[in-house]
Amino acid sequence: MEKRISLNGTWHFKEAYSSEWYEGEVPGCVQLDLMRLGEIDDPYYRMNEVKFHKLEEKEWVYRKEFDFDEKDKDEFDAIKLIFEGIDTFADIYLNDMHLGKAQNMFMLYEFDVKDIIKHGKNVLEVHFDSITKTIKAMEQTSPVNLAWSGERGRPYVRKAQYSFGWDWGPRIVQVGLWRGVYLSLVKYAEIKNPYFYTEKIEQNKAYVVLSAEIEKYIKKDLEAEIEIIHNDTSYGKKREKVQKNKIKTTMLIKNPKLWYPNGIGEQPLYDIRIRLLAGEEIIDERNFRSGIRTVKLIREKDEEGETFIFEINGIKVFAKGANWIPADNLLPRLTKEDYYEYIRLAKDANMNMLRIWGGGIYEDPAFYDACDEMGIMVWQDFMYACAQYPDQFEWFQELAKEEAEKVILTLRNHPSIVLWCGNNENNWGFHSWWNNKDPKYLGNYIYKEILPKVCARLDPSRPYWVSSPYGGEDPNSESEGDRHQWNVWSGWVDYEEYTRDRGRFLSEFGFQSMPDWKTVLSYTAPEDRTILSPVVISHNKMVEGMERLIRFMVGHLGFPKDLKSFVYLSQFNQAEAIKTGVEHWRSRKFKTGGTLYWQFNDCWPVASWSCIDYYKRKKALYHYSKKFYAEILPYIKKEDGGITIYGISDLTCDEEVDVAIKVFKLNGEKIAEKHLKTKLIANDVTKIAHYQIEELNIGYRAKEMPIAIPGCTLPIEENGELLNSVIYLEIIANRKTYENYKVFDRFRNLNLLQPRISYEIAEKKIVLETDIPAFGVFIETDNDVELSDNCLNMMPNKKYEIKCSQNPENVKVFDITQLIANI
Repeated sequence: MEKRISLNGTWHFKEAYSSEWYEGEVPGCVQLDLMRLGEIDDPYYRMNEVKFHKLEEKEWVYRKEFDFDEKDKDEFDAIKLIFEGIDTFADIYLNDMHLGKAQNMFMLYEFDVKDIIKHGKNVLEVHFDSITKTIKAMEQTSPVNLAWSGERGRPYVRKAQYSFGWDWGPRIVQVGLWRGVYLSLVKYAEIKNPYFYTEKIEQNKAYVVLSAEIEKYIKKDLEAEIEIIHNDTSYGKKREKVQKNKIKTTMLIKNPKLWYPNGIGEQPLYDIRIRLLAGEEIIDERNFRSGIRTVKLIREKDEEGETFIFEINGIKVFAKGANWIPADNLLPRLTKEDYYEYIRLAKDANMNMLRIWGGGIYEDPAFYDACDEMGIMVWQDFMYACAQYPDQFEWFQELAKEEAEKVILTLRNHPSIVLWCGNNENNWGFHSWWNNKDPKYLGNYIYKEILPKVCARLDPSRPYWVSSPYGGEDPNSESEGDRHQWNVWSGWVDYEEYTRDRGRFLSEFGFQSMPDWKTVLSYTAPEDRTILSPVVISHNKMVEGMERLIRFMVGHLGFPKDLKSFVYLSQFNQAEAIKTGVEHWRSRKFKTGGTLYWQFNDCWPVASWSCIDYYKRKKALYHYSKKFYAEILPYIKKEDGGITIYGISDLTCDEEVDVAIKVFKLNGEKIAEKHLKTKLIANDVTKIAHYQIEELNIGYRAKEMPIAIPGCTLPIEENGELLNSVIYLEIIANRKTYENYKVFDRFRNLNLLQPRISYEIAEKKIVLETDIPAFGVFIETDNDVELSDNCLNMMPNKKYEIKCSQNPENVKVFDITQLIANI
């Protein structure tokens, strides 16, 4: 039986060699406490982040005085002091007794304090070393030279690697008790590390395994009563004797309710209850939730190499989603409500997977709970990213092993987690950046020896993958494994290159944009609001990030009129880029098994690859994601001398659908319309129709266009009629319409006209209509209204209804023609 006493709330803190104490908060960090006291400015405004760098050399002390009742000491057999998160190097003292050292941000620390805690006032102190001083000393005295990205010493510390700065985040080296602190008082015995997983599902029966460890303080024989419950209905109850301080049993669940990813099925969660009994007396109880599901990674040889497909409960699932980074550089600010809102946004965007990137953190319990409830599969990296790590040393091996064990024991009951992955890009780095091929150490011992063994021992329910990317002689191969496509954007290659990529699973690819205009206003002063001002540049952490935004914007759209136009045009360009890649890879289903674009969220207000910015404001890419990740994707491809219409379906059953193809000139004249009925094949790609250009009433009119070829740009004859046309495609299934469109050149080469867009504002909705084809139609409001859609590509004379979270104020509507400068 356990009793918990929280030690969260008000603590006091000071610089290590100062006599002046200040009030602080736990969970929290030094940076947040100093901000709260007004001692340091908001690091996210202008270039204030540099003011935080001076804190890195300092040492800190946090202190908590609390009362303890002697009766509790006599009544309970064990008293433990639990730290859920210490960031990072610290010595812990209770009543002047040294309990131990912390050196890993990611691990829970537990100390036996029964003989140290006393009646009345107790004093708990945590003495924090300077992280940067400590790791610099480690790096300077190390006999091993490590390749790295950024801070030289960061591979030596088990701390969120992004805190030292990344190409989307500031350098803010957080210090403090970033997660909760409590006393655990245990009487008789305690249930520890419960584990529930699905061994197999066959003939409408699920065989599930449940185990736990028992920490005993009494000599009596104990039994465990195990019950599996869903919606107050018991699906099985069993008693097992505790043997060698463990319990393990297999149970049969008839007619199980299976957990599926978003869009495939529902997410029923079972309540798992374990009661520890001495005779008939309940001496401890543990309750948690989990799901019944199997996961398999299908890797089979085919004509292109080897597949990489997730299979859930026997159904192949095309992974649709994005990469997740920590949602703040000051982590204790994040709440349970924040996490649930983020995951709701992912679900509403028709995503079914998020990859937790290996340079961040093992996420808050609320993140995984929300994913369990909403059907978002989690690709879980271990926290190693873009560096060589010192696993030549036994102390680092032991630290890595202990971290992995604690992480897996904490997270393994979440059905949403479908993959453990050893690291981010390090094996690719061995091959392509650091020229050491496949070394025994430098991190590789962790990824190929320690982690697979720990995963197999503690969690047989899901696969382990060495790295991301990984597969083949070249870890970033197109023919097998997962792939990071960074030739586009990072390599200055334009996004049409996506359509030539035959990757088997795209776990990273991305294209930048500016954040929401209101967000730009939040971190700039009026004098900063130009495209290349120092402040605007400092809020794009990629080297030449702004230059790339300009290059690809001018290449596709033209020059923006001003900074605000630049913001919106960058978002439209980003959305079009990712749309191009996703549509191509979805059309290869299941030759390609999934697309996870970089990235879903931001850790501060910044120009980045995200689809929602730091304040959860949706960019154009978010709204595009809802369409290109929809369960049915209409797809128009120019091929074989004409236009092919495809229907890409993630539905688990064949579906009868209506199809409409409408062709307009850019001046609004409709020149063709075709309707047909067809059947979309379940979980597959269906070729619906093929038309020659002339069948769509598009003639030929010679037009000289400059075309880039190797070595020069030449004027080459193009079809001017085609460049003056847009095709809209609608697939109607179960009274729901899925839309797409296609134009036939870059927007800067099209003869775009400014549309007349009318709109009406009704109760919590905006209804729009345009007279001619309109692209990148943005809706802007003065208040922060959540819109069901934005950045629309509108067909003439069709009403578009946008739902609003509240009544919008001062609505403005504009398209890309109003943002492009005529110069």
